[in-house]
Amino acid sequence: MYTIKELANYISLEVIPSAWNNCFEKIKKSYKPDWLKKYDFTLILNYYEFDNNFKERFIDELNLLNNDKKLNFICYIMYYILFIADNNNYYSIWSWKSTLKIFKNHGSYMIPVVALLCGYKFHVKNMEYRNFDNNQITLQKYNINLLCTNDKIKYDIDGIRFSQMMWGSYFMKGNLIQIGRLQYEVNSKNFNKLDKYFKEKHQCIYIHIPKDKDLNEREVNESLCLADKYIKKYYSELKNEKLAYYTKTWLLSPEVKEILSNDSNIVKFQSMFNIIEFEENIDDFLNFVFDVVMGEEYYKNLPEKTTLQKGLKRKLLNNEILHLGLGFIKNIP
Repeated sequence: MYTIKELANYISLEVIPSAWNNCFEKIKKSYKPDWLKKYDFTLILNYYEFDNNFKERFIDELNLLNNDKKLNFICYIMYYILFIADNNNYYSIWSWKSTLKIFKNHGSYMIPVVALLCGYKFHVKNMEYRNFDNNQITLQKYNINLLCTNDKIKYDIDGIRFSQMMWGSYFMKGNLIQIGRLQYEVNSKNFNKLDKYFKEKHQCIYIHIPKDKDLNEREVNESLCLADKYIKKYYSELKNEKLAYYTKTWLLSPEVKEILSNDSNIVKFQSMFNIIEFEENIDDFLNFVFDVVMGEEYYKNLPEKTTLQKGLKRKLLNNEILHLGLGFIKNIP
């Protein structure tokens, strides 16, 4: 059996994630070299409606995994932490760093795709348990397809970053739904986050704002107006609870507000929130505003196609600090 250091070195992973260390003994006990053979990948690929090019690339990586014992084990580590590990180790995936150096000698970022799609049965089971209607099931399948293909389209990455693997698992574990323009994370780790700001007890729902779409005011309002109805429909344990909606995002940044006019969709979005704290951050701005990923932080080469890009680039070149904002919705429209 391999050591965890051997496996990390094999894919040029310089820092071993804490979850790998924490779960390694359990993973070794449960791992079987033929574990991938129990999955019907033809069924899975068709279910999420991947095109033929993606299917061919996926099968190529699958063949590699079936012939490379170390990569096979590494893929199982990812699968285990995504779908079997405890919450602390699961959420540690957000700290895994995707860089161009990983997989430079063995494997590729298609391995996280394989690990994610092995959660297909969890996804179907959770959608059935939550009684998702056909519209929500269609959105779930669409989002998994998008997550597995967008990094290739947008960044020419052969597969997906670890963050996208994690994001897909939120859907598969039944914790994330889409209602119009916005997505809502319904998870016990988010409950009671804002107790000190409310006189009555609320269950807190985290808002996610998918990128690459306009933040249209009408669409945002429509989503928020429907949120209570659908969350309580799918998550019956919340049907008698008061819900509060919050998020932490670059969209609530004070620096962004300095750059944009008051009639911009982003500033209008900010005005819907009580912003209660800020956190220093650059990575999210590089990712969501400039489409720069995996450590390519050459500020002088950042694009300047929009007013926001120009203003933020100027701040970065001046070594100014950028912030995410944490806030909750004041009133549902």
